Amino acid sequence: MQRGNLAYQVASFNTQVLTMNPLSTVGLLCAVYFLILRRLGFRKWFRLPNLSVSFPCDLIGDRQIADFSFAGATNLRYRLELRAMPNTRLIRAFQLNNSFTTNDVQVHRDFLKKASQAIRLIRTDNWVKLGTITQTSLDSCLKHFKDGLPYNHSDHEEVMRVVSFSVMLNVLFGVDPSAINLDEARKATDAINRLWVQSKDKDSIPSLYDQTVLNNALEILLPAEYPCEASTNPLNLIMPAYETLWRVVLLTFVSIAYQADDPKTIEELREAVRNVPQCLYQGGDPESKALAIAKEGLRLYPPTKRIYRARLCVSPNGEKGPVAADVEGWHRDSRVWGDAAGVFDPQRFHPRGHERDRENTVVAPTDDIQPTPAIPYYQRIGYFPFGVGRHMCPAAAGFGERIITLLVVELTRRLGDRQTGLKINFNNLKLQKASCTLLPSGRSDMENWVLELRDTRHPDA
Repeated sequence: MQRGNLAYQVASFNTQVLTMNPLSTVGLLCAVYFLILRRLGFRKWFRLPNLSVSFPCDLIGDRQIADFSFAGATNLRYRLELRAMPNTRLIRAFQLNNSFTTNDVQVHRDFLKKASQAIRLIRTDNWVKLGTITQTSLDSCLKHFKDGLPYNHSDHEEVMRVVSFSVMLNVLFGVDPSAINLDEARKATDAINRLWVQSKDKDSIPSLYDQTVLNNALEILLPAEYPCEASTNPLNLIMPAYETLWRVVLLTFVSIAYQADDPKTIEELREAVRNVPQCLYQGGDPESKALAIAKEGLRLYPPTKRIYRARLCVSPNGEKGPVAADVEGWHRDSRVWGDAAGVFDPQRFHPRGHERDRENTVVAPTDDIQPTPAIPYYQRIGYFPFGVGRHMCPAAAGFGERIITLLVVELTRRLGDRQTGLKINFNNLKLQKASCTLLPSGRSDMENWVLELRDTRHPDA
């Protein structure tokens, strides 16, 4: 059959089949048209996936845990109960009464309203102002810690915790970072860190001393918020915002400013330093590329490594404990992200994809890209740093990626990168010699990282 005769022959064939049974006619026509389109070279219209790639079935199961569908939880109160039960440790340690620890629908809604309003920075000038606030906080912290230590060195983790904490006090409560008592901020962040570690041990009783230190520090830092009740405890907002932020920022900054050796990745950071915060909430290529740094940080170092849900009945295997969605595991899985899954590479999240990945039809998910082959589909569903479904973190609407990008850029602007003299001592010989490798992300792993402070500005600032 020649292509020039196809139209005539298809029309003739249509006439012949009209006298057939209607259902048979529809099925036969669909099959014929499909074969013709394939022969004409229109296979690309169908975007058929590469079925040779093995499908990671457990990924669907983990997403169902995260969105509560594993339990058929269609009722809001039921979903809140499934989430709250594994988080009772946070009530013991911090007396939290928010969406993560309650099955009270009104408490949940009040928390979402407060949190969403606080982080609703939807204009570029909001971000420019927050950039100035971040610079003020960072300069104050670096000077404060530098004056208290010899040899111009500082605990990198401690600096990042206090800076993140100070910035979030401004976002959530309007506190002027220049007026923050940094000694009290350090006491608060140290106490939060210790209490968090204690809460991980189900047999541990939270330290009354640490709880007292934390509460006393918060009363000094936030006098307008005290005295308070359980529903107005400032920690209800502080913990989900601050505690999930500082580690991602620290690890993202170290990954791209100190460990990266790929020239394109280094240029990605320098371009962000030139464009942020003025590009934020502007849309377009500069903002997309800058946010790709945060997306890649969230991929390799998600704020919540595992999402836990209660198991309200004993499993067939006799298990009684909570079930968990392994967010970090899927974010680093080579079946989803390819052989370079452990490499920090923001180009995965560019609107047009990575040059290498475009050749292999492997593109990471962004709002500008609809997945077509198999692997991009896996990446879209295998990337969930803010959760899945109706109970995603409020920061998923844009605040999360932008605040991470802003803090990483301001750190680079103030401290430089490895190429301009940034020095970080990991106190670990193997890690010190490595580059482009996954960083250990446990709290104890980062405690001994030391930053050599320099009075310099990034050349691209």
